[in-house]
Amino acid sequence: MQGRDMREVASKLFKNEFRLTTRQKVEHVLGKIARSREALSVIPSEHAEEFTSLLLHLDRESQTLVIDELNPAHGNKRLLGDRPFFCLGRSEGVYVGFQSHLIEAIDWEGYGALRIAYPDVTYYLQRRSYYRVLVNAGDVGTVELQRRGARAIQGQCHDISGSGMRIMLTSPTDFALTEGEYIPLVRFSLNGVELASEAQVRFIGPIRSAKVRQPVRPVGIHFLNMTPAFEQRVVSYVQRRDRELLRDGKL
Repeated sequence: MQGRDMREVASKLFKNEFRLTTRQKVEHVLGKIARSREALSVIPSEHAEEFTSLLLHLDRESQTLVIDELNPAHGNKRLLGDRPFFCLGRSEGVYVGFQSHLIEAIDWEGYGALRIAYPDVTYYLQRRSYYRVLVNAGDVGTVELQRRGARAIQGQCHDISGSGMRIMLTSPTDFALTEGEYIPLVRFSLNGVELASEAQVRFIGPIRSAKVRQPVRPVGIHFLNMTPAFEQRVVSYVQRRDRELLRDGKL
């Protein structure tokens, strides 16, 4: 859950629709993170580098939080001077994030720690908004990947999330796909609505069966530069489909 994945979560998390609306909810969620000792990712807002910590204590009287010193240790210097930073953690598998700033370095139970400001706003990303769901037959039309310097290829969506999809593709007849390849356009219909976005190939699986006439292999793509309308349409589908699967006992 580190590095690129957490920055991907952060790009989705800090939106008004995911704000916790009461102080009671905020304390409940942060308290769970502190008790479970889940890893806390700390990202200084002006740096791409990410550091790890733990949420140790909620001080309700002073309205501050105590977190462990950052790892690697040079991250502690990045927080000096009242600079804002982002914290991302998980509560029972659900992503939680907030912005804060350093108040002081302290000693906590014999170890170095940081007292930071209590967040003004805390964000809570529901599981359904981020995780993958198996698509229902007929919900997603043929997926077309348009490539640079190669013929377009088509396949069928197997599962989808707010950030990408897994497609069952026949092998290209000209140039093979490669992991990391940029896809200028991925196009498909979702419940009858045409959608299009840029994408990147994240993984390429083995051929499922070489005995059939047109063998297929799973290919995972990550959506890039999504428009708000595209993202909202996909996330809404993921949320609805996830509820269906939970209701039917398939998750």
